[in-house]
Amino acid sequence: MQDAAMHPSPGALMAIAFIVAVTIALTVRSRRKRMAALAAQWQAFQQHRSSGQGHLLQVTRVYQRGRRGSKAVVTWCDTGSQQDAWFWNWHVPAGAYLLVNASSGYGPHSRNPNVLYVQPGQVRAWVPGQAARAAQRVGQ
Repeated sequence: MQDAAMHPSPGALMAIAFIVAVTIALTVRSRRKRMAALAAQWQAFQQHRSSGQGHLLQVTRVYQRGRRGSKAVVTWCDTGSQQDAWFWNWHVPAGAYLLVNASSGYGPHSRNPNVLYVQPGQVRAWVPGQAARAAQRVGQ
């Protein structure tokens, strides 16, 4: 004996299919909007860069988050060289691109003679790492 509750009606299946299709469509639309917004952020960031407002770096890895800031490894985009950095009062996101006017100095905790110290006012502009990829995708 078969239980009717075990087999949904064709109308119920169509309703479920409709809900799934609408959910997928909204997700795709939302993703496209997010990608377009990130691409626009990248374009604005590039305009800041072309005006000479700082040096471009990317946060390669964040290895410590403290109450007063973040320690990270950054990569200078023009040279490819890496450097330890301390971001005062900011938990900088990994992968972010930044335009900075900062200076290097001795890091007493790590005994590193070449730590980049970045104060909040020395970050001229920044975008999340996904912005560069979004600009490439939107431009295709």
